[in-house]
Amino acid sequence: MVKLHPVILIVSFLVFVAMLAFPVPSALFISLLLLVLLYLRDGGAHVHSALVMLRRMRWFLLSILLIFFWLTPGTPVIQWPALSVWLPTNEGLSGGLLRVVALVLVIASVNLLLRSLSRQELLTAIYFLAQPLQLIGVKAELVALRMTLVFDAMGEVQQMVTQYLPEKGHVPRRLDRMGLLASGVLNAVIERAGQAPQEEVIVLPALERPPLLQWCLPILLWGLFYISGLVWA
Repeated sequence: MVKLHPVILIVSFLVFVAMLAFPVPSALFISLLLLVLLYLRDGGAHVHSALVMLRRMRWFLLSILLIFFWLTPGTPVIQWPALSVWLPTNEGLSGGLLRVVALVLVIASVNLLLRSLSRQELLTAIYFLAQPLQLIGVKAELVALRMTLVFDAMGEVQQMVTQYLPEKGHVPRRLDRMGLLASGVLNAVIERAGQAPQEEVIVLPALERPPLLQWCLPILLWGLFYISGLVWA
């Protein structure tokens, strides 16, 4: 099997995410089908890590549903004048479900990307893609450095959350305790950032240009989503 270039994988991921920014049922169906095929290709080895990521995002996804269900103007799901003010709307149900499904697919694609590329491949590909930004004064090396610091800090943030959790060992449910938790983690992150070295040198190996033929993948992916949008419209 031909190994895809890291740059091609990242560009294809960006196309995938961009096409889900304004989700329609046809795009969601195609995205789901593609992800299922990709996960099955590896025998479902990355399913567990995807479920872990989704579990960590469950309250965020739930909040999106609640906001769309009750704050979207439209027709109540039940035509009952006495309760219509308190009921979600049909437009809210459809809009909320579409966006939550799209976010779930994006999270699953992020997990697949991170599992498909090593940290070195990911950073080198980001550096390669960031090089055109030098035309407007942005240093590609600086972008790669920032991404390195972000990846290095991920594990530390998880430890910070654990440190500031209440003694009972579960995520706080009351708003005031959640505020204290967020405040404690934020202060710790700011303190950690202040202690970080101001200058750091990273050495990224030279990355060959992606094979010209492999650029067909993100183009075909964009075309697939574009055609599905036309059909649905």
